Amino acid sequence: MSLCGITLIVLIVLRIWKRPVFWRQNEVWRRVWLIMAVAAVLGILVGIGGQASPVLLDGNRLKRNDAGQGSYEEELWLTVEGLVESRSYPVSVPEYKMTAQEEQECLENALEELMQELPGENSSLNEVRESVKIRDSYEDGLVEAEWSFDNYDVMDFEGNVIAQQIPESGILVCASVTLSCGSSERCEEICFHVFPRELSEPEQALAELQKGLIDQEGEQGSQFLELPGKVQGHAVSWKEKKTYQPVQILLLGAVFAILIPLAERSRKKEAQKIRLQKMVMEYPDVVSKLAILISAGMTLQGAWKKIAYLYEKKRKDNICCEKPVYEEMLIACHEMESGMGEERVYMRFGERCKDAGYRKLANILSQNLRKGTRDIVELLEREAEQSFERRKQEAKRYGEEAGTKLLFPMMLMLGMIMIILIVPAIISFQV
Repeated sequence: MSLCGITLIVLIVLRIWKRPVFWRQNEVWRRVWLIMAVAAVLGILVGIGGQASPVLLDGNRLKRNDAGQGSYEEELWLTVEGLVESRSYPVSVPEYKMTAQEEQECLENALEELMQELPGENSSLNEVRESVKIRDSYEDGLVEAEWSFDNYDVMDFEGNVIAQQIPESGILVCASVTLSCGSSERCEEICFHVFPRELSEPEQALAELQKGLIDQEGEQGSQFLELPGKVQGHAVSWKEKKTYQPVQILLLGAVFAILIPLAERSRKKEAQKIRLQKMVMEYPDVVSKLAILISAGMTLQGAWKKIAYLYEKKRKDNICCEKPVYEEMLIACHEMESGMGEERVYMRFGERCKDAGYRKLANILSQNLRKGTRDIVELLEREAEQSFERRKQEAKRYGEEAGTKLLFPMMLMLGMIMIILIVPAIISFQV
């Protein structure tokens, strides 16, 4: 603490000694000074607090905790003159040990507390109809208690009345409790009279109703069970319990009715995704075929129709499967034959494909119709090269997605294998 006080004095002197102009212009110096000043003040406050409540009393005494609060450990500095230099040394301080007289007083107080709490909700121990209140410790944990009962058919070890049939005259139950405090013990025997629990009017009515039904169990020659129509002067009405199965079935149908459109929308979305993937993978083939046929001398429309009709012939002969992009090319051919302008046909083709590559192809073909066929082959060949690179990247991405999707089934299989290996080992170990 003295070091903190010296530091604070030095900081104050420096603040007074430095000129106000320097203080205002040097922001870093102001922050350093403020931090050091705050640290010095906090150090002084902590030191004052430590002096106000010292741990070490009279230089060689440590205060014990009260009985029941346990021991604690204190870190001190030890110096043995001529032998041990100043070093850290932990000291374990045990709790306060009571004298024999204090233990007896504590047992007396615990017994008094026990007798006050034991009846619980009962009026007295001479008329016990509800559970009695017992605890494992008294006097804030200084006294431990061990309980035992002479009749566990009437009362369990927690003091609850568990007997179903108790005569009106009651049953006498005795409990033994051993109170221990330190090295002192005291044994007491407490007896109480247990009577049947007092029933409320609704409980009495139900009990009488149950008795009437039990009386009919032994009847012979009766095909029907007569339900009581009156109990304790009150009319009794009976109704069949309603079943909610129709409502449950209706709710289940409503849930399925909600889920079916969602499932159909999900299915369509997945189908569109698969269709787009196929079209992306087929794009390089379409562009390269157009480039080859046009470079061979065919017109753009002729090359387009040749590719589309050749695919149609293969489909009729079941040589190839359905390919979305060639289906769109066939639609474009039918639009040309119906009289639609060629440029508009290509633009509609690009829009239907819903892919950036096909939109770019449609723009190339439309520009060719406006400007001529001089550079179209070169453009198509360049586009084919770029599209092949794009297909490689897409194929790589699809492979990574497939690997990720397989990760969860592989983890399930690993878990099943671990269970198959571990369960027999555990069973054999237990046997």
